[in-house]
Amino acid sequence: MAVSFKRFPIPEFDHVALKNMPWAPPKVIDPAEAQRLVSARLKGDTSSFGAYPIMPGDALFDHLRIHGEYRHAVLCILPDRSMVMGRSNAWPVQKAWIVSSLQPQSLDVIAEWKTPRPMNIRLGPDEGIELATKVVYVLAGHRYGDHWIGNRSIVQSDWKRAGAAGGFAILSASADEVNNFHDCNLYFSW
Repeated sequence: MAVSFKRFPIPEFDHVALKNMPWAPPKVIDPAEAQRLVSARLKGDTSSFGAYPIMPGDALFDHLRIHGEYRHAVLCILPDRSMVMGRSNAWPVQKAWIVSSLQPQSLDVIAEWKTPRPMNIRLGPDEGIELATKVVYVLAGHRYGDHWIGNRSIVQSDWKRAGAAGGFAILSASADEVNNFHDCNLYFSW
């Protein structure tokens, strides 16, 4: 009788459903709109939970060593407490940054997750982490030599984990011409 076992458990991740997705460049919000959303949330507004693509200045990209034509950030407006979980299924090594600011001089890295090796589903802790902040920014990329190339992204505003009151997903693809958005994904829920 053959006994099958796993050396370590593999987190669930249905990457097949994320293949061949339609993509268009994200509609980035301007800095004034981003500031309005952040200010409103910090004053207690709960009407704008979600993810908003934004284009930070080059100083942030230089600080994190992110290059490429698709580099951008995603502003995340969150409840007082939320969970974020990462998953990946990609040949290139992936990295996701969750940061407190788009300004390098005031930036705190809340989480910096990198896949341990190519073709690995793990991106951060298997069960994710709890966030106790109302505003974060997310960036995602894949390794190229000594730097990172920004991934293309899709925001799924209607995603939520089973049993959660709300949530959204930030899906990303590292290949320029293949619309498989399972490379470096973050799932927010509350």
